[in-house]
Amino acid sequence: MTKERLAYLSLGSNIGNKLYYIVSAIQRINITNGVSVSKISSFYKTDPWGVKEQASFYNIALEIKTTLLPFELLRNLQRIETELSRTRELRWGPRTIDIDIIFYGDLKISIEELTVPHPRYRDRNFVLKPMYEIYPHNELLLKYMKRDTSKIKKIIPKILVSSCLLGENCNYKGGNNKSDLLVKLEDSVSYLRICPEVMGGLGIPRIPAEIKNNRVITKENNDVTDEFNKGASLALEKALKNNCSLAIIKGKSPSCGYGKIYSGDFTGNLVEGEGITAKLLIKNKIDIISV
Repeated sequence: MTKERLAYLSLGSNIGNKLYYIVSAIQRINITNGVSVSKISSFYKTDPWGVKEQASFYNIALEIKTTLLPFELLRNLQRIETELSRTRELRWGPRTIDIDIIFYGDLKISIEELTVPHPRYRDRNFVLKPMYEIYPHNELLLKYMKRDTSKIKKIIPKILVSSCLLGENCNYKGGNNKSDLLVKLEDSVSYLRICPEVMGGLGIPRIPAEIKNNRVITKENNDVTDEFNKGASLALEKALKNNCSLAIIKGKSPSCGYGKIYSGDFTGNLVEGEGITAKLLIKNKIDIISV
């Protein structure tokens, strides 16, 4: 069995919804076979490096535990970059997402495809500062940090999130859908918690409901569309009031489902579509990550 090792990654984005791309990358890294995210740094807004005539970046560092060998890890990270529309047209140019391996245990690798430790990490405060947060016993990080005078500012992004994903007992069964990854991320962001169904006036627990013929109908054949619409409107209001550009919401549900929702016949079958809240958020240009 392959030994589990600690590795450290640096992530950056400066195209489109930078927060969406970084959080999506974190989620995809965490669900990669043989990888789990163990620590997440704060977010930083930084000046571009290399090519100056481009937008500022969001940067973050991750500690991961992995049983993947270095080149297996590299291939998976490159796959995630491709899935998130990363293109390589200009060296150090704009990108939706950039994921670099900075350290992989104590290994030293120096070939064309991969160099570890990363060959330029010493010159980049956008790597050093977030990395030092999660790797403070590496004193070289602090030493090298003093060399770079570029602007770097810690930020606290706001994210709309389904309360059940943070462990709040508000799903229709009266339980939760806690995500350990989102709990780890909570120290780096400001969450705006929502449960649209409860916000719309429905109780905990409640009769399961699904969308059928553009109406939300419970298993007991009661129409709760008005409650779902009210909750969706309140969730959107909370997002807009806080200038929130990203929502992380529970998949498949008639309120928060995104891409796939239950079919409306209470058989567990899924169909393409969005829940009431998800559809309203999309209409108002709020990006969604489904969990």
